[in-house]
Amino acid sequence: MPLTERARRITHAIPQAVACRQTAAHVWGLRVLPNSESEWPIELTASSYLTVPGCVTYIAPLPDEDVTKHKGVRLTTMERTALDCARWLPRMEAVAILDQFARKGVDMNALWHRPLNSWRLRDTLSLVDRGARSPRESWLRIILIEGGLPRPATQIRVNLDDDRSAYLDLGWEEFKVAVEYDGRAHHTSPIDQQYDADRRDELRRHGWRVIAVRRNVIPCQIADLLHHVASALIERGWQPGPEGTTRILRRIRAARRRSRFL
Repeated sequence: MPLTERARRITHAIPQAVACRQTAAHVWGLRVLPNSESEWPIELTASSYLTVPGCVTYIAPLPDEDVTKHKGVRLTTMERTALDCARWLPRMEAVAILDQFARKGVDMNALWHRPLNSWRLRDTLSLVDRGARSPRESWLRIILIEGGLPRPATQIRVNLDDDRSAYLDLGWEEFKVAVEYDGRAHHTSPIDQQYDADRRDELRRHGWRVIAVRRNVIPCQIADLLHHVASALIERGWQPGPEGTTRILRRIRAARRRSRFL
């Protein structure tokens, strides 16, 4: 049974139950679940513990203004859902959700000033960028930032010949270095691959160096990715300085150690 329908039935049957976190984000239409929705538990917030098969309950106070109904499901508002995800999820997952909420119009500045915000939560909010077009693009941006590289811009417009333009997923216009995520869905057919090759050849003629990132790079080849991108930026004139270089090398070594256990 679809997750939204399960959430609708449970919140209808149990008046005190409110769908929250990734369950609520899914009901709001976000791409958030790491596996099949049929396998995902219903996440609920309630004033007291609930024993409901297929559910996970979090006991927490929930003001009336943070509760609404959508698609027949009683759930946390978009703003409260975004805040809960930022507070409780691992950073990469949280930012991927926040990016999507930002595209839906949620005011991240308002979330910044909500009560009970911690330094960690505000740091997560500061990483949000509505320009990301998929969760993995969000992950890629966070990997680069946490790897010690300068924060990339998103959806960079490049003017091409014949009044055409291209948009790059992530990049640094100052150095004309871009990173693009090649997802499985749109980049596997021969026609798509040829289009990508022609497009990137044209971008190179306009001075851009485009680094394509395949799906299997995350999480297994993060160290190689950081090394590749950092080298490209330095070749194009970026100067991280001694401390910055040490930080990048430390992050690369840490990523290489983690990859041995994957």
